[in-house]
Amino acid sequence: MMGMFAFWNPKNLQKKVDMYGYHFSWKEHTMMIFMALAGVFGVGVVFQLKTGGVVAALAAVLAMLPILVLDMYRKMYEQKRFADAAEYMEQMLYAFQKSGKILSALKETREIFEEGKMRSCIEQVILKLEFGEFAIGENIFKEALEPLESQYQCPKIKMVHELLINAEEHGGEMNESALILLEDIELWKRRGYQLQAEKKKSHTDNIISVIVSVILCATALYVLDSMKDLFAVKTCFNIFDVKIIQVSSLVFLLFLLWVFVKSSRNLTNDWLAAEEKEQRNDISSSCELVYHYDEKKEKRKSVLWTLPVAGVMFTAFLHGKILLAGLLFPVTLFFAMQHKVGFKIAKRDVTEAVYLALPGWFMELALLLQNNNVQISIEKSKNSAPQVLKYEIECLEERLEKTPEKLSAYTDFCREFDVPEAQNCMKMLHAVAEMGTGDAVTQINHLILHVNEMQNRAEEIRNGKIAFGQKMIFSYPVIAATVKLLIDLTIGMTMMFQMLGSMGGVMK
Repeated sequence: MMGMFAFWNPKNLQKKVDMYGYHFSWKEHTMMIFMALAGVFGVGVVFQLKTGGVVAALAAVLAMLPILVLDMYRKMYEQKRFADAAEYMEQMLYAFQKSGKILSALKETREIFEEGKMRSCIEQVILKLEFGEFAIGENIFKEALEPLESQYQCPKIKMVHELLINAEEHGGEMNESALILLEDIELWKRRGYQLQAEKKKSHTDNIISVIVSVILCATALYVLDSMKDLFAVKTCFNIFDVKIIQVSSLVFLLFLLWVFVKSSRNLTNDWLAAEEKEQRNDISSSCELVYHYDEKKEKRKSVLWTLPVAGVMFTAFLHGKILLAGLLFPVTLFFAMQHKVGFKIAKRDVTEAVYLALPGWFMELALLLQNNNVQISIEKSKNSAPQVLKYEIECLEERLEKTPEKLSAYTDFCREFDVPEAQNCMKMLHAVAEMGTGDAVTQINHLILHVNEMQNRAEEIRNGKIAFGQKMIFSYPVIAATVKLLIDLTIGMTMMFQMLGSMGGVMK
């Protein structure tokens, strides 16, 4: 929060926008402030807020405005980063195929970028390769390319770099691998742009939801206030002057402002790091529970938790406290079954993480298989594999050491998570191992087709979760409007009954 407060200073805001690579326009900024304040002031007048309420709403807008300005520029920045990363990977693969040298490919790739972040990163790598000092035994290319990888935090860039480093250091044919990656990058680009299009549409829907909620609640207030004209008794009662109405209107408007900011901020998420973040997600406790589940031990824990609650329940029953005993009965059942419930939740989380992690690992395997046999490819892939898969990969290696010829050594991989696509891919790996790398091109191509299908499904799950979060915001203004209308209707009905009572008194 202290960091955000710093952007109330226009100079700090300008510096941050400059860091994103855009020019900060004071004219546009002033116009935005004027329009935002005028809009909120107008809505405040419509809801007939008192001076204090209007000032509070205007202060909230001024506080949020720097965030919205930064989000506007950051959204453009993230979109450019995504486009630059995709263009960099494609151009590097094409250029490397011509020269077979990473340095030459970097120099050719640099020329397609104008001055900016990507060109600066490429130039930094080139300088390091040409004039940098490296420790003995250090991988020169890996060390030189690391700053670019750190800057963009994209797993696919790392995959491209690993392929290029392997090709330059060990030689061999890489055209097939390059074609695989180019196709994978193209699919990745389409999914990325499709997700952003869905998020933008949801943001538009959220804005419409906010506007409709404001119009609906304002209309309801004016209708309720006009009801006093239906009665013969003249009254100076004004529903807008009721303190509860004033407070609820202010809270309602501030909440809608927060909804708009939240929806806008969801458009600025990093386009590149979704997979990387998922790989870093801490599900180690869930993995530990699933992979090393001891039912007897967990059942004993459940019994220890259940005994005290069951004792209280039976004591309440014996003393005639039937209601309390009835309430404690489902609690007792839950504690008795908590080990099974906990295991199911953990397994669900790990299964989802495994499904999302598998396509990337299989893609890396497919690339490694171009120049290595199956067992060596699996061993090389282990270091860069997502944490959630490492236990399964270790078990796979153990089975392959004992019985490499058996199909079950492969198909037992991730069997308990019920991922049919994984079983199909492992059967193909077994076929590749039996045929030998040189005669397994067809099987590898089939493997890649399955991996692409699996990757599409995994991306659909990932993007679906992200898009769902944005779509859920649509319901926030609806819920807020419902609460606001209930408050207003309650006050309006109370006012009407008071008027009816006054009419009765006059008639008597």
